[in-house]
Amino acid sequence: MSLKPAFAQNAVAYQPALDAAWAGRTGEALRLIDAYLAKHPDDHAARLDRARFLAWLGDYAKADDALAGFGADDQEAAALHARVLAWAERRDAALALNTPLYAADPGDYDSAWTQALILRQGEWPYQALPALATVQAVKPDDKDTIDLAKAVRLPLFSSIGLTPSLYSDSDDIEIRSIAADTNLWLSDRWRLLASATRREHSATFGGPFAPLLGDNHVDEDRVGTGLRFAPSPDTALELWMGNSRIDNGVGSDNKTIGHLQLSQRASDAFLYALTFDRDRVDQSPRALAVMRHGLSADLRWTPTLRDRLDARIASDDFDDDNRRTSVLANYARAVYRGGRVMFDLGLQAEGQHNTRNTNNGYYSPDRYRRYAVTASSYISLGQEAGLYLSAALGQQRDETFDNWKRATDINAELTLGIFSHWQLVGHVGYSQRLNQFGRYEGANVGLNLRYRFCEFRASRCPSVR
Repeated sequence: MSLKPAFAQNAVAYQPALDAAWAGRTGEALRLIDAYLAKHPDDHAARLDRARFLAWLGDYAKADDALAGFGADDQEAAALHARVLAWAERRDAALALNTPLYAADPGDYDSAWTQALILRQGEWPYQALPALATVQAVKPDDKDTIDLAKAVRLPLFSSIGLTPSLYSDSDDIEIRSIAADTNLWLSDRWRLLASATRREHSATFGGPFAPLLGDNHVDEDRVGTGLRFAPSPDTALELWMGNSRIDNGVGSDNKTIGHLQLSQRASDAFLYALTFDRDRVDQSPRALAVMRHGLSADLRWTPTLRDRLDARIASDDFDDDNRRTSVLANYARAVYRGGRVMFDLGLQAEGQHNTRNTNNGYYSPDRYRRYAVTASSYISLGQEAGLYLSAALGQQRDETFDNWKRATDINAELTLGIFSHWQLVGHVGYSQRLNQFGRYEGANVGLNLRYRFCEFRASRCPSVR
């Protein structure tokens, strides 16, 4: 965290707040310093410490508001503001404040710490290494130095992973999958991608989701490789090509699959990714025989440090003469930041239109609509573990419904080993959809075991004590 609390005009008066902050009781520290500032509103150091405590709680929006009252020539406030913006991933704004401070004194621990935190973001995280080296030279054993080294190292890792998963629903569709993948650093701008997947799709024999020929299941083997190129800190191009082979017991079918993606961070507030892909429709064993060509735009707009809007707009062309357009939009607002617990509330809207209902084993309504209230929470279980929970409760309708019906989604994800070489992520999900034909339920569970490493290239692998 660094940028330690300042000495107030009357340090003794709110010393209990400082003591509580350094003991890890940041919420208590904030209450104590608020009480002090109610009587001493012009105490410069106390106002800075209040903003600092808010940032330590993860409430970057309130910390940003608190710092807005300081003058542009206040270098201490500017340094803290840069740190807050770096934590909030406002890279350009943070650089504008901190780079002059860092350039004026490259050996200063705090400005170098902030510079490294800023530059680790984006497609060129290696840019953070010189500033990190300064930090490690000044205070090699300090906890803040060790924490920063872990954060800088994270985007520089290569990795290999193994992902087993299971999906089942009330339509008797079951999909078992196991995948292996790798993401290898080739140079500062190039990464090699590769993956192999085995999936087993099954459904009730003779039902609407089973293959038209052969058994009640279809086995799929997928393998592919690709490259990711970053021409700038804000832009990346990714090309992945592979082969999908399916076998329904009476014959096999091979198809080329892949994607081409352009992703760009256009500004601090706006990011987008444009993807063209070709793949199978994987909603059921019967649908696997259908190929899809898609074009999608993933957009993220964060107009403030409290508000986030995500949208996915897609157009798909299927080889069974169906065409689909779809939109999924999410709005979330930061409601509570308490250090260990973060809580957001929001809204979600989804729409879909298909030109044909082909009865080829996948949902293809003419006009589908869904609206939901969403809630999500991240619970920190320590520096190396965290639990993410989300839920969406809403209403849905398509052209076959007599009225609106309930739609519910619940998801949980536990991460162990956030910064370490070994990482395990487990997730479970549940969906319930009421429609004209009764109640549909679907559940999924999966694990991702990943080993991350960078020691084979010492110049691009920060040492962590």
